[in-house]
Amino acid sequence: MVIFFTVAFSLEHQVNRGSILLTGTQFESADVPICPITIPFVTLPLVFRGEMIFPASVKTLYSIGIFWLAFALLFGRGWCSWLCFFGGIDQACAAAARKPNLKVKGLSRPWRLFPYAFLLFLILVALAALYPLYCAWLCPLRIAYDPPSVNTTLEWLSAVVFVGGGLVFLIGGPYLTKKRLYCSLICPLLPVNTVVGLLSPFRVKVDREKCNDCGACVRVCESFAMTGESLARGGPVMECTRCGRCMDACPRGAIDYRLIGTGIGVRPVFVTLAVVFNLLITSGFIMALVRFLQTGEIRFA
Repeated sequence: MVIFFTVAFSLEHQVNRGSILLTGTQFESADVPICPITIPFVTLPLVFRGEMIFPASVKTLYSIGIFWLAFALLFGRGWCSWLCFFGGIDQACAAAARKPNLKVKGLSRPWRLFPYAFLLFLILVALAALYPLYCAWLCPLRIAYDPPSVNTTLEWLSAVVFVGGGLVFLIGGPYLTKKRLYCSLICPLLPVNTVVGLLSPFRVKVDREKCNDCGACVRVCESFAMTGESLARGGPVMECTRCGRCMDACPRGAIDYRLIGTGIGVRPVFVTLAVVFNLLITSGFIMALVRFLQTGEIRFA
């Protein structure tokens, strides 16, 4: 998905605004494509202060919000592994290395709480200053999506932040550690997906009668979700992205997707739904590219 999305997104910018770069003038307009990551800190200022702080229309916020919420309610943080437009970046970099060159055994409690504190900070800034701080200054995804023009000192400074963050959290860090650092530490949607995911009908569970505590699932987990402590409790921590790598790694078949409140294994159902919805979303980007090849026009609406 991420490849087709990136190509279609970049072409849309090149065709409709003449450049993939985002200038200050364009950022002050109301015609910048909105992404799901902005939902937590853009929606609340709109609700409580009546201000749309992202340079996009309210209609597009509602559209992407409903789209995201429907999938988050069904898959929880499974969104991050199966459906996110951007999640494939650090996931691919983490998978590219044969073994970790920099071993990170797990996250301490402060680091597990950091994404929640970070999101709270972004929300408070958005409510107080009516400013999308993350989008304007902090989002490392902007090395690929809406990179800034670099005509002023501030634009150069923001570009350095984006490139540095991208190298650490999206490319180099995941490759060295075999961990999805962006998705596990600084994505603003992580806490929201986790909380909304509590309503999802699917859970990842470990059959303790089959498990022999070999630790294979802990070693392959890219999101720090499966730990020795959580394994003993019968499953990953609630920030699990439900990617299924632990299930593939388990030599005893002790891990499965279960329907909440039951012991029913539903991995074929979960994977089928996730793949079908992924293909449906991807097909939209493919159709946009086909339309571009046929007409020279491309637009997300």
